Amino acid sequence: MTIRGGFMGRLQGGGQEHDGPVPLDRDALRLFGGYVRAHLGRLLLGAACLLVAVGVTLLLPYLGKVAVDRYIAQNDLVGLAWLGGIYIALNGVYWLASYWQGLITAQVGQRVVYAIRHDLFGRVLAQPLAFHEQERVGQIVSRLTSDTEALSDVASSEVLNLLGDLLTIVGIIVAMLLIDWRLALVTLIPIPLVMASMDYLGRQMRRAYRHVQQEIAAVNASVEQGVSGMRVVQSLGRESFTAEEFEQISLRNMSANLRVSLLFAAIFPTMTITNTLGTVLVLGYGGWLVAQGSLAPGVLLAFFAYINRLYGPLRELALVYNRYQAALASLARIGEYLRREPEIVSPEQPQRPAEGWRGALSLEGVTFAYGDEAPALCDVDLQIAAGETVAIVGPSGAGKSTLARLLTRLSDAQQGRVAIDGVDVRDIASSERTHLAMLVPQEVFLFADTIRENIRYGRPTASDEEVEAAARRAQADAFIQRLPQGYDSYAGEGGALLSGGQRQLVALARALLADPRILILDEATANV
Repeated sequence: MTIRGGFMGRLQGGGQEHDGPVPLDRDALRLFGGYVRAHLGRLLLGAACLLVAVGVTLLLPYLGKVAVDRYIAQNDLVGLAWLGGIYIALNGVYWLASYWQGLITAQVGQRVVYAIRHDLFGRVLAQPLAFHEQERVGQIVSRLTSDTEALSDVASSEVLNLLGDLLTIVGIIVAMLLIDWRLALVTLIPIPLVMASMDYLGRQMRRAYRHVQQEIAAVNASVEQGVSGMRVVQSLGRESFTAEEFEQISLRNMSANLRVSLLFAAIFPTMTITNTLGTVLVLGYGGWLVAQGSLAPGVLLAFFAYINRLYGPLRELALVYNRYQAALASLARIGEYLRREPEIVSPEQPQRPAEGWRGALSLEGVTFAYGDEAPALCDVDLQIAAGETVAIVGPSGAGKSTLARLLTRLSDAQQGRVAIDGVDVRDIASSERTHLAMLVPQEVFLFADTIRENIRYGRPTASDEEVEAAARRAQADAFIQRLPQGYDSYAGEGGALLSGGQRQLVALARALLADPRILILDEATANV
């Protein structure tokens, strides 16, 4: 089945893969670096533990060389026993250093993710209503959940793990060069193959992970839309059709993940081949040197130990590299939101009338259009006195809801001026404006909570008596009292357990509890 349009078609279109590898988002990296730098002290402490662990890692193979060439060759069992004790003690030091490194960096990772998620949600809340009307819910949810979680390991252990692996690799190479430069050069022959492979796979995986994140967002959006619209789905008998649409989106998600798995599967065979090649080269050349008498057997043993320890960090680098590609893809998506500046901001120097707020409204030459569409309002002038009740009527699409949005500054007019008591709404502090003018929209939303708490949302500090008084003013008390648990009855997701009229009465009670100077009803009692 091909989806040619509609909501599900847009979901599929949102996950299209771009040609070519996805470039690094350097702005997003700098943004991420700012969050990590806030925990520099903890990271330095973790780095100190890391240096201890790396030092032990480099020392242990050398102890094996000493054991063979000095103590075993000379049959010095006492010295060998002392060396064994040192070996055990160093492993204990390694365990402690690794434990504290992991603990410290895990704390850093969780704190960084918390800060990013906090700021990200703040940016989402600060966006105008038009943003939330155009952006898919699944996209927003994915950025706040799976995308931020993908940064957790990178923000904590992976930063130091990467440093530790690099230090270990460099340290092993230096140690091998100091012990026997000839054998060291032979050992390093396969390394360019590893680097070239990782560079190619990394660029491809970054592209693949970006595609995966897009498809996850599409799945989230599909689930959210299907569940939220379940009444429509079931009333029209479209369960099978909706299931098929979701199956197509899930298949796209599976295909994107399989692409990542295919690339990731190529990493370990590459590492195994290079490891084997390095071992064979050391065995052949080193064995020949030992047979010629120009290399001590302990040196060859140490090199075998170093090879195993060299390709271990290289394998870990491959794993870290894989996780970095996932994190970079998520970081690019998160960065798009974090860099998005709010279109409607509170003024730096708020104004208020000298005589205090009364609630008079005025529009002077107001023009507003949605995007590139024809103006919904054109050169509108309107004066409403404080305390006056006004009904604005007109056919659908005449601009009534648009007018309500402008009066509450959910949108800003492109031309003209909207004022309360003579003060331009753009010059009123956001915290004060929300108490001055409140909109009860056509489409009422209730939270998945009790009716009491849904009403109390209008003024969170209100007492139960004030909540019930607001319900009585909205004429909602009668139906609430008839419910099995009264005000403590569960409203359901989006108020799904209430009728349309009941939801509107609860929303009206919520607005009355907030007690604004100006109350705007956008057909808010159409179903009552």
